[in-house]
Amino acid sequence: MSVILQTGSDDMLTYDEQEKMERLMAKDENFHELITAIKEDYHLTLSQISHEIRNPLTYMDSSIQWIQKMHPEVEDFEFWAQMKHDLQYMKTLLDDISIFNNGEKLNISQIEPDAFACDLKDTLLPELLNRHIPLLIKLDNTYPAFYGDPVRLKQAFLNLIKNSMESITERGRITLKVFTHDKRLMIAVKDNGCGIPAEHQQAVFRPFVTYKDNGTGLGLSIVRRIILAHNGTIHLRSAVGKGTEVQVYLPLLPTSHICI
Repeated sequence: MSVILQTGSDDMLTYDEQEKMERLMAKDENFHELITAIKEDYHLTLSQISHEIRNPLTYMDSSIQWIQKMHPEVEDFEFWAQMKHDLQYMKTLLDDISIFNNGEKLNISQIEPDAFACDLKDTLLPELLNRHIPLLIKLDNTYPAFYGDPVRLKQAFLNLIKNSMESITERGRITLKVFTHDKRLMIAVKDNGCGIPAEHQQAVFRPFVTYKDNGTGLGLSIVRRIILAHNGTIHLRSAVGKGTEVQVYLPLLPTSHICI
């Protein structure tokens, strides 16, 4: 005799079928636990590696500053400039790895789009002025406040704007657009820089993929992780010689998503 179990729909499952389903669900749960354990080991390994590298880098940085103070003539040597450049690159790489590897919960709060956009511009103003690049802000008159982690989101959009700055050679401009679209907030960073070749566009958000001489390959992957953690989406449009636009769509309501 078969025992019939009524599911929430019109489907009928026999006892044997229910047992099979439960076994499959158990396997799926075990698989999920395995993936979670692998991720935890991965994050722990990255943290340990970063820590082991950062300590000698800090010592090297202090040593360089001391040598430069005691022997200012070293500034005249080409190798000295290259050594300082390489050290700064390593420090930037470790900072990016730390952000990329951070799995803390988002600190969600209400964000006013106009204040958020102005804060981004104020933060980058010295570099924008130095490069002679105007940053235009376009705000929808009906934009509402939205919810997110202001520190993480600022990091994401600073990365996007800095990428735009690096793509501009001369007489360039950057536009930051904020408006609502389909019950979501859309924040876009657009430039008229060199653009990204079509064959590279699928890969630019992957970790450690870079097509720049001094890039760490983590900037855009950090952006993607932060936006996904906010239950958002990110879209790239680019054409060589015309420029690039990155559109980020964020929910207007608070998100409970946690991991980056």
